[in-house]
Amino acid sequence: MDITRRGFLKGALGLAGAGMTGALTVPALKSLLPPPVTRCNEDDAHATLTYKSESGKWYESKGGETAKASDFKNVWDVAIVDWGPKELEAELGTCEIQLALTRVPTEDSMINLGVPHPDGSTTLMAYHTYKCPHLCCKPVFTAEGTSTISGNDYENMFLCPCHLSLFDPVSIIPNIDEMGREVMAAELLEGPAPYGLPVVPVAEEDGGLIGLTTNLDWLKYCGQG
Repeated sequence: MDITRRGFLKGALGLAGAGMTGALTVPALKSLLPPPVTRCNEDDAHATLTYKSESGKWYESKGGETAKASDFKNVWDVAIVDWGPKELEAELGTCEIQLALTRVPTEDSMINLGVPHPDGSTTLMAYHTYKCPHLCCKPVFTAEGTSTISGNDYENMFLCPCHLSLFDPVSIIPNIDEMGREVMAAELLEGPAPYGLPVVPVAEEDGGLIGLTTNLDWLKYCGQG
């Protein structure tokens, strides 16, 4: 049975804690955690979204370049980008984070959060894959798979590899975080995460893409901020 975006069985949440602790070894878990914070160099700060150098990816040759909306030709094109505006040090206690920049089918809830295609059919969105809201591992985009919690098949989701929380990048909904703040996030479909995967609003500037710092509170979890 395939997973539907709206009708996903929320009852699967209760299964998340069972049998998951042995999913990954301690060294493997450590490799998924973000690196320790270092003192920031203001000269290195950048609001632009720049491609992370990753071998074998479609953007491999663009490492270090500013991402452009026109680079994302097809729906579900995904790239990991670095983002390091100067506000991060004061607000989150870090210098630079990584986001997943993804072209997704447009939904009304994405207005003012992403960069829509001229024909309106798709929107370029940025997701805070630097840290999962659960225990700070790094969610990854997964084109297809089968849930080990519910046994259902899924397509085009963000999956936390540590404890298997699954997030829907098309369903952007308001969530309430552990501090009582409203956060716009990709909907949590299953797993132990307390709420969805936050988005980072993006816009175009001088032909490139930038991340907006207007909602850094959405990222204040797992030791950030």
